[in-house]
Amino acid sequence: MKIFSRNKESKDPADIIANCLTAVVNRITDSLSEETYRWSKPWGVKRFESMILAKFLMDYSFNGLADGKLKDDEKSSFESLCLDAFSKKFNDEFSSVALNFEDMQEEITGKIEAYHDARRSGRPPKCWHEIYTLITRSKSKEELEEDLQKKTAGLELIKGNQAFAGMVPQYQAQIKILTDKADAFESAEMMLPHMVRFTKEKLRVLNMKKIKALSKKMAKKDKGKDKKKKK
Repeated sequence: MKIFSRNKESKDPADIIANCLTAVVNRITDSLSEETYRWSKPWGVKRFESMILAKFLMDYSFNGLADGKLKDDEKSSFESLCLDAFSKKFNDEFSSVALNFEDMQEEITGKIEAYHDARRSGRPPKCWHEIYTLITRSKSKEELEEDLQKKTAGLELIKGNQAFAGMVPQYQAQIKILTDKADAFESAEMMLPHMVRFTKEKLRVLNMKKIKALSKKMAKKDKGKDKKKKK
């Protein structure tokens, strides 16, 4: 009998991917719930968006880690295991409110593709700003700054007119809200790259040789199914 024992983390790619997804979803949810983002949506909405963002980060981070190590067709097992982990987690968390992955798959896939497009088409911090806009479905940073400029100019006009003195507090409150929302983009441009690093660190323990071997196994299995269909 062993006196001392250590709890070793599983080296099974499926376990690593599922655990990583959970860790990333939780960290994103915690971040987006911080006061600095001024994102006044229910927790369920934030969780939904956090989960989709986590799936994007998993795909994006793995592709970065696998670059030069695996060919595109050798990444298929990761893609399959990640999708399985995501769909299971999504259904576990949202089935109680009558949402399931199968019904939402088109919307989820479209949003993830939009994140990839934003990352490819723009350099930091612009790409992170665009992704944050997509997450929160808010106005862009530029639109908010334009609204802020107009509202500030309007405040200057009414300040000098006694007839509009009662509107000053209202304008000041609106300016504060717009300023906070615009400032949230600066927080997002730090948070999102941090999430990429965090995800990569979690996925770094994946054995690329196992991913490659699993992908080959899956390809052989698919070929076998195709042969049976032809018969």
